[in-house]
Amino acid sequence: MFTRSILLTFLFAACASLIDASALVWDQTEVRIEMEPDQEDARASFSVTNKGEKVVRIARVASNCGCTGTILNKKIILPGESTEIIATFSKGKRQGLNRNRLQVYLDSQADAVVTLKMNVQIPTLIEARPQIVYWSPESPKTSRQVRLAVDERYIDQILQIDYDRSQLTVTQEPGNPKNNDALVLSVEPKDFSKLYRGTITVYGSGPDGRKAETRVHAFVQP
Repeated sequence: MFTRSILLTFLFAACASLIDASALVWDQTEVRIEMEPDQEDARASFSVTNKGEKVVRIARVASNCGCTGTILNKKIILPGESTEIIATFSKGKRQGLNRNRLQVYLDSQADAVVTLKMNVQIPTLIEARPQIVYWSPESPKTSRQVRLAVDERYIDQILQIDYDRSQLTVTQEPGNPKNNDALVLSVEPKDFSKLYRGTITVYGSGPDGRKAETRVHAFVQP
C-alpha cells in the first residue's frame, strides 16, 4: 500500500508538470538572424504566455554554447501573464552558420520544457576552399587548387596575395561564377623534399573602404 501511494504521488506530480508545460504558449521557438560584417553581438526575443490556471516558474535556461547567454524578464508567470527570454549571441572569431540551442527548464520538470533555436549567419567576406593544402611523401607532387569566393555584398575585388615566393609558386586563374568562385589559386612547393610550413594571405576590398582577408595554410612533409 505504501509503495502504491508513492507511485500515485509520482504520477500525479508528473501529470501536473505536463499540464504546466502544455499551458505555455510561445510566440516562436526558432529564429534566424543574419549579422552585418561589423556587428559583434546579436539578440533574439522569445515570448511565452501562461495559458493555464496554475503559476509556472522557469527554473533556468541552459545554452549549448558559451557564446550564447540569456536575459529572463521574470521567472514566475501567473495565469494569463507572459514573460520574455532574450537570447544574446557574441560573434567572437566565429564565421558561417552558428546553430545555438537554449533549453528552458521549469521547477517541476527534470527535462526541458522547450528548446529554443537561434540560428545566426555570420558573413564570410572571403572564403578559401580548402583552407589547408598539404603534401606528404605519399601524395602526388602536383599543384593544389584553392578556390576563393567573396561575398559580393561587401567585397568586390581581390587586392593582393602574399606568400613566401622562395618556397611556393602560386598562380591565379579566373574563377567560375557558376560555382561562386572569384579566383582559383594553383599552389605548388618549389622543393617537395624540404620541410615547409607557411601561410598564403589573401586581401580583398569593397565599397566604403571595407577590407577583408583570409589565410590558406601550406604544409610540406618530405
